[in-house]
Amino acid sequence: MRQKPNPIATGPGGAHWHIDCRLENELPEDNIVGTRFLINALFGALAVAALLFTGWLGYLDLNTRSQTRDWEQRINDNRGEVHDIKRMQGEYALEAKKIDEAYELIKPKLFVSGFITNVGRLRPAPLFIDTIEWNDLSIIMRGSIREKSERASVLLGNYVKTLAKNEVLSPLFRDIRLTGFDRGATDDVMNFEIAFYLKDSKGAKP
Repeated sequence: MRQKPNPIATGPGGAHWHIDCRLENELPEDNIVGTRFLINALFGALAVAALLFTGWLGYLDLNTRSQTRDWEQRINDNRGEVHDIKRMQGEYALEAKKIDEAYELIKPKLFVSGFITNVGRLRPAPLFIDTIEWNDLSIIMRGSIREKSERASVLLGNYVKTLAKNEVLSPLFRDIRLTGFDRGATDDVMNFEIAFYLKDSKGAKP
């Protein structure tokens, strides 16, 4: 006698069946690149970047320290030379100050060569300068003029006014005046004396 198939042992169509014991939540993902791998790769890249940045900062720090030590060494090596240079500069400054002070004491307020040049350039043609004397208070210039008395007086008056207005001479003298005027050896020669009164007591030096 033919047995009937057991409906429990076979499913529809006579196929065998069993209980599915798989844990689908714990099975590996089907994606080619898993989410966990991407997260790990991202954090790994950040860690590498942080490590590289830290290394770069360390390199900059070491480089800065090395340069600082190098400059400090150069400064220390040249410290002696710098000290000598400063000492020499101080000595030169002191000597220059002494020279300036000495020059202030001995420099002429009015150089005679410049004085003669100016009075000679401004003089009228008939006027001749014979002597120039100076002291601490004034300069006395004496000479003669080949003109009649009246004409000579006019020429000398204008000459004194020209000297007093001269831009080089006027700042040096408080007054310039005709202090002597008399007849010379002949009627057409007149002697004169002009005084230049200095503004201070240093006077003119040769």
